[in-house]
Amino acid sequence: MASLLEYFNNDFRDLSIDRTLNFALQKIKDNQVGVDEKFDIIERVRQNINSDVRLFTFYIPSCNGSTFGIICHILNQIGNRINEANQLVAMTGFSGDKTFGTHKLMYANRIFFYCEDLLNNDETVRLNQFCDEIKLHIIIRDKTYKDKRMELEKPMAFISHDSRDKDLIARKLAESLSSRLCTVWYDEYSLKIGDSLRETIEEGIKDAKKCILILTKNYLTNPGWGKKEFNSIFTRELILNEKIVLPIWYGVTKKEIYEYSPSLADTFALTWPSPEGKTEEEYKQSIEILVSNIHTAITS
Repeated sequence: MASLLEYFNNDFRDLSIDRTLNFALQKIKDNQVGVDEKFDIIERVRQNINSDVRLFTFYIPSCNGSTFGIICHILNQIGNRINEANQLVAMTGFSGDKTFGTHKLMYANRIFFYCEDLLNNDETVRLNQFCDEIKLHIIIRDKTYKDKRMELEKPMAFISHDSRDKDLIARKLAESLSSRLCTVWYDEYSLKIGDSLRETIEEGIKDAKKCILILTKNYLTNPGWGKKEFNSIFTRELILNEKIVLPIWYGVTKKEIYEYSPSLADTFALTWPSPEGKTEEEYKQSIEILVSNIHTAITS
């Protein structure tokens, strides 16, 4: 399940200039002023590579009711933010280009704020009045935006796995793909109380661009939903003449795969890394390499 921060990181595909803004807010505790709460705001200036138009975007984490004040402070300082951003110039072009005149950076009138906290009605009215006064157009993206995006996006991949392999493989894979805004059908994300298990799974298999099979000894010996999912996936491949299966092996041999399904034994697969003999960082890195390969196979 993608987070709001992941949408902030992936919504735009332009060149960017990043900076962390540190905010310290004073709070009153026991009638004493001076208890600071500190928040790190991400400022990302996006630059379109063809037009050189720049766009300010900000990510504001949960900050105990201070989101409105932080937004107003940032907007009041937008002139300073532009002057600071102007210190770094990025120009694009091709060898042999002939350029004339003075290069000038332009800034869009739109500013995006990705906010973990919701503004209340009074703050919304005040912010609208404030933006009219300073002649800026503000777009707020919060939990509502994230939920709507997830509701509208069909899964790009269906993850078929045995429930006993969740902690070691399935959840890590789902989280890593989601962080790349590669939406996945994964039971912990996609099933809600009251859903028909069969209908929801079959819908996920029909809608997904690819189906990832996490093939472990648990999966191969599971006569229940794992086998039903595999049969549904294989049927889709057969009827629609599609190549949708992306197998991941862990702790199984080619003979075991062949005995489960001869066609799977002939399908190129990736092997989930073992944590044995690796440091925690090496293990994470090897997982990231595998996930990157899976992501490329899904999106290409």
